[in-house]
Amino acid sequence: MASDFFESTAETIRNLNQTDRQLFDYVVKNMNTVKNMSIQKFAATMYVSTTTIFRFSQKLGFSGYTDFINSLIITAHTKPEAILPGVILKENYSEEYLKNAMETVRVMSAAEITKITELLAKRPNVYILTDENTHPIAQYSERLFIGLGLHAYAPEATYQMQTLVNHIKDSDMLIALSYSGQSRTMLDFIERVFLGARPFLMSITRADNNILGTLSDANFYIFAEEIHLGGMDLTSCMPMLMIMELLVYTYISQSKLKE
Repeated sequence: MASDFFESTAETIRNLNQTDRQLFDYVVKNMNTVKNMSIQKFAATMYVSTTTIFRFSQKLGFSGYTDFINSLIITAHTKPEAILPGVILKENYSEEYLKNAMETVRVMSAAEITKITELLAKRPNVYILTDENTHPIAQYSERLFIGLGLHAYAPEATYQMQTLVNHIKDSDMLIALSYSGQSRTMLDFIERVFLGARPFLMSITRADNNILGTLSDANFYIFAEEIHLGGMDLTSCMPMLMIMELLVYTYISQSKLKE
């Protein structure tokens, strides 16, 4: 029997290859459209063969394409509606903003969350790396981890990052926040750290096949509308903040249950 799409695929998406990941991301962003597609139509839309689509369905844990589609139908039908003032619902971007936020949370893998909470229980030093657009998120995240009683540090300047290279140990935790997942400064720093130690690397990036996500031991991805204005990148980082808070709050909740 088909079940919620996100629950069914939570444990399988980490094993997808690049092509399958692109298919998965398209499904998440266009669920209401895909649920009405035949396998031939979906294959033609994505420029792949029907065999690729069928195998993709099985890799996600479904018995076949029909089972896959039934899961999408159930998920689209039961997806909770946001309760908001009518004036907000009149703004199209508000709906997209909330949709992106909800999808970001819904695709968080339970297995990846467990990895993080188990690591936090070992009391690692936490180093939070950012690109130019994610400094504010890192500063708040630093506060969250300090609240857990951990040593946490979020360097803002490149020179501050570089001084850390030889201080990071295998038992530490790196958290890299980069929407593109392609920040050269960040990637160079991580590569230098890995020459001398192998700390756990968690990243939060956009939903595509990027270098940072590939390097990571755990990768969470966000959905956001890319916005650029006057040469500035104003793409929302709020989904990143949501992930950071949910990880910390989950750890706190589990710690309380064990007391």
